[in-house]
Amino acid sequence: MKSYIYGAGGHGKVVWDAMQNSNLKCEGFIDDQVLNQWMDLPVFGSSFLNDIDDIELHIAIGNCKTREEIAKKFKNFKFVSIHHPDAIISSSAKIEVGTFLAACSIIGPDASVGKHSIVNHHAVIDHDCSIGDFCHIAPHASLGGGVKVGQGVLIGTGAIVLPGITIADYVTVGAGSIVTHDIVSGITVVGNPARAV
Repeated sequence: MKSYIYGAGGHGKVVWDAMQNSNLKCEGFIDDQVLNQWMDLPVFGSSFLNDIDDIELHIAIGNCKTREEIAKKFKNFKFVSIHHPDAIISSSAKIEVGTFLAACSIIGPDASVGKHSIVNHHAVIDHDCSIGDFCHIAPHASLGGGVKVGQGVLIGTGAIVLPGITIADYVTVGAGSIVTHDIVSGITVVGNPARAV
């Protein structure tokens, strides 16, 4: 079955690189904004997907809500996870379909990562953490043991979430923030300690 990356942008490059390092073949990119070629591969508009159904897709778009919209629109396709060979994944961790684990990301024992989520370079998901669907754990973010993260959450670059914290759905944690208490849904928090803005 042929594999395509949905999203010819910066994160698409990262996914393509992980596929190369994993000896996985990519036939091309799907994107309505970029034409012709990306990373020396052909780029097709999303209408390309109307004519085929025997392919594998990985959604390589950093924005959580956009990734969720695409996954729902093309729910009948087979989605695949891409894990860079330098990602460290505990044998007891559970990784759902469509996820991306970048180089040097760490998924600890009994942790779980939801569908179509991104765990970026050097991000740490410690033991017993639970990450919902359509999340993005940005580079160098660190989640202590037992953290629970809802759906569609962005944990910004270098942010730290202390052990046992719960972050509800569709929260944005600003880069470099330190989360010391539970966060309610739909807000953005920044700073040390992280506070709503």
